[in-house]
Amino acid sequence: MASTAVGGADSFRFRSEPPGPAPAKDMVWVPGGMFRMGSNDFYPEEAPVHQVSVDGFWMDQHLVTVAEFRRFVKATGHVTLAEQTPSAADYPDADPALLVPGSLVFRKTDGPVNLRDYRNWWHWVPGAS
Repeated sequence: MASTAVGGADSFRFRSEPPGPAPAKDMVWVPGGMFRMGSNDFYPEEAPVHQVSVDGFWMDQHLVTVAEFRRFVKATGHVTLAEQTPSAADYPDADPALLVPGSLVFRKTDGPVNLRDYRNWWHWVPGAS
């Protein structure tokens, strides 16, 4: 395990040391930790809010280009979440016609909007990835 939790149930600390040398040039260590994930206020599949422990990991220090990502996809056969059909069990109240591969796409607004409703600037677009 790259990060080790130390202490009692209410006093977790994660060691910040990496498990060894970086696996590749220009990678940086991101130490593990704990955070509260989820929401009790929006979609049922986001509840309940719960504490999650995330192990430390290595990350590229620089951005990945589209060309680099394309090479990765060709080499590994990776399929993004936006390219996968969502499970009806994960979205029980969703219109079945909308359970197709796609993604939310940002659209600039013409002016001030109600910030409590994400649909004012995010739109579901089937096929978008």
